[in-house]
Amino acid sequence: MQDTFGRSINYLRLSVTEACNFNCNYCAPEGRTRIDASPLSLDEITRVVRAAVALGIVNIRLTGGEPLLRRDIVEIVCALVAIPGVRDVALTTNAFRLAELAQALKDAGLARANISLDSLQRERFAKIVGVDAFDLVWRGIETAERVGFAPLKINAVILRDVNDDEVNAFARLSVDRAWSVRFIELMPVGVTDAAREFFARHFVSAREIQARLPALEPVTSHAERGNGPAKIFRLPNARGTIGFITAASDHFCAMCNRIRITARGEARSCLFGNDGFDVRAAINGDDTKLQRLLTEVVNSKPECHPLGDEFQIVAGAMAEIGG
Repeated sequence: MQDTFGRSINYLRLSVTEACNFNCNYCAPEGRTRIDASPLSLDEITRVVRAAVALGIVNIRLTGGEPLLRRDIVEIVCALVAIPGVRDVALTTNAFRLAELAQALKDAGLARANISLDSLQRERFAKIVGVDAFDLVWRGIETAERVGFAPLKINAVILRDVNDDEVNAFARLSVDRAWSVRFIELMPVGVTDAAREFFARHFVSAREIQARLPALEPVTSHAERGNGPAKIFRLPNARGTIGFITAASDHFCAMCNRIRITARGEARSCLFGNDGFDVRAAINGDDTKLQRLLTEVVNSKPECHPLGDEFQIVAGAMAEIGG
């Protein structure tokens, strides 16, 4: 399946809930607003993914909110893995419940886990995410590694004057462990003055972060790149890798291979687009109707996202769009 600019679209980011037990300040700088009480059901999720796979989607990433808050998350993974044509099912999590669920998820067929970790200091971690849960999250990371999720990806949003002094400590995690540590640029969420001020005060570009790690060597093999947009590097003699995701400073739209579906059942062609397509309404029809809608989503993908000096993501929190 190709969009109107010739990009192959084979990757679906599927949010299974807006609910989250963390309150990360960069996710919702305006504070959390409403949470949808009626996310797509297991049956609805399965029907949407089947329609997407029929059009050429082969890679699925489950997001949120916090996807492990879904009581049926293991059943969701089982159902998606069983769909003919699905090549890879992965998940992004804050790891709060990962220690208890990692083995069941692995047994269900989950291939990989990306784990958000924004500080290696317990008190600072609690300040960023609003929950004193560092020890539980770290236990989840260790359990995920033990059950065999590989490569384990650690995502850190770097914030100026908050955690940017931990760049080297995060990078060192990749030396002795076969982990992929990824530095993610802050994105401009919200339209209030407070949200704009938060972004202006705390944004750190990937270029600045990379300059603090002069020993990095680029990694060019496809196997290391995976399905995402990260630019991959490695420290000398390191077992793992370091990645940079540069949505704000250096867009990667030319190689975008994804569409998104929110927990509310809204399909989006771009993370930064404010218009969506009502998937839930199409589910009430036959599979052909769903496929037509998803084709329309793909055909609506812009050549480049609108992110710039004046653009803000119109959402109460990234959790609303499954960022």
